[in-house]
Amino acid sequence: MPEEFEFSTWLRPGAERAYESLHRAIPADLDAAMRAAGVRDWRIHRFGTRLVHRVVAEDRDLMTRRLDGDPRNRQWQEEVSVHLREGGEPDATEPDDGDEGTLVWELSWATR
Repeated sequence: MPEEFEFSTWLRPGAERAYESLHRAIPADLDAAMRAAGVRDWRIHRFGTRLVHRVVAEDRDLMTRRLDGDPRNRQWQEEVSVHLREGGEPDATEPDDGDEGTLVWELSWATR
């Protein structure tokens, strides 16, 4: 049974547009690596500088191991990291109940 989980990352102030632009289309080889790692659905919503990642994977631990070991994913993480701040802290942009935020990016079996 697929596992659903969520985690947050935070943008550097002012990096919203650059981050969204980067995610307009991820590289095809990264898309393939994520699917091969068992990702069924991954959506990123932005609430100010907070990014909420909602993921469905066949096996979270296996997905993590595969993606951590994938050279294309490591390269992507380096590209994205310039827009993120380390040790994100909750701020006034926390989602309100029912607020879906701005959809930044999604990968799903339906978009295959």
